Amino acid sequence: MIQWTEPHESWMNDWKMGLSPSEEEEISRALLEIFRQFWHWAELDKKAKVTQRRYGASLHALGGWAVEKMLEDEELQEPGYVRPSLYQLLVDATFLQGPLIHYDNKKWQSEVDTVCRKLHKFLVSRGE
Repeated sequence: MIQWTEPHESWMNDWKMGLSPSEEEEISRALLEIFRQFWHWAELDKKAKVTQRRYGASLHALGGWAVEKMLEDEELQEPGYVRPSLYQLLVDATFLQGPLIHYDNKKWQSEVDTVCRKLHKFLVSRGE
């Protein structure tokens, strides 16, 4: 059963792509740590269950997107391309709104955008 509340280890299975298992696991663990810190920073445990589910679903979707982005084939990039850090990828992707994940569902995408704006504030406050 997928847990749509606080970020959970089971999410890592959903984010697997099978391209580079050890790298996928490393990225997934780092994402879970960032998402858990964000969850506590935003005090989401004190929010209504429906809010927790919305944030959880959006973070879960963002995590899958981030793993895929981090593992994109570097050969398809411009010459001299240097893969950004996970932190930088998230900061860039959450500025003003989130990445386009739910192409066909405006409501779900709006929820991702809302969560991403708040996640961006958290990431910038950490200043890594």
